[in-house]
Amino acid sequence: MTGPGPASTETGPRTGIAVLGGSFNPPHRSHVRLVREALASLPIGEVRVIPAGNHAHKQHRDMAPAEDRLAMCRLCFADLPGVVVDDRELRRAGPSFTVDTLAELAAEQPGQALFFLIGSDNLPLLPTWREHHRLLRLATVVTFPRLGHPIVPAQLEGLDLNPEERRMLLAHVLTMPADGTAASTLRDRWRHGERHLPELPGPVARYLTDHQIYGP
Repeated sequence: MTGPGPASTETGPRTGIAVLGGSFNPPHRSHVRLVREALASLPIGEVRVIPAGNHAHKQHRDMAPAEDRLAMCRLCFADLPGVVVDDRELRRAGPSFTVDTLAELAAEQPGQALFFLIGSDNLPLLPTWREHHRLLRLATVVTFPRLGHPIVPAQLEGLDLNPEERRMLLAHVLTMPADGTAASTLRDRWRHGERHLPELPGPVARYLTDHQIYGP
């Protein structure tokens, strides 16, 4: 793992924890590819998949019920060793902030390295997140490429980041093809009658049908 170029394999004990948060509305195969890449590339023994509860940045959106998103995550990642689907943000009352989740994990796993996975489309928004400087102290932020959002220094210009924070953000990038899958597009296609979306794992598609998520 290096900067925006090809990644190098991390060496040393694989005892860290990577955190992949998100709405998972719904979870899809791009999430699975990302988790596989993180497990292969980072010095970690575990990825925590953490569905958002009352997401501070996604109020009033087209959000499936929390219990359904949690159930779909469990189905989506069931066959991946080293993945734990963590429901802490769904149990947390009120708005849920990433910095609080990372602080909890740091307290629960003292001495273990934490990595936080973020898409390159969200990277310029990171300074708008709650206590982003503390977040960057708690975990190493690792960016994965999203289509149309290159990971370049210009992305971070003019943002509330110090030089070391900028350097670290640009230095930790997963080398994998840029992904353009959008959950909102999957939901729209599903509502328009597409029932064999290749982006959806079979168990997730069956859950959507059985529970009439996103329409009949």
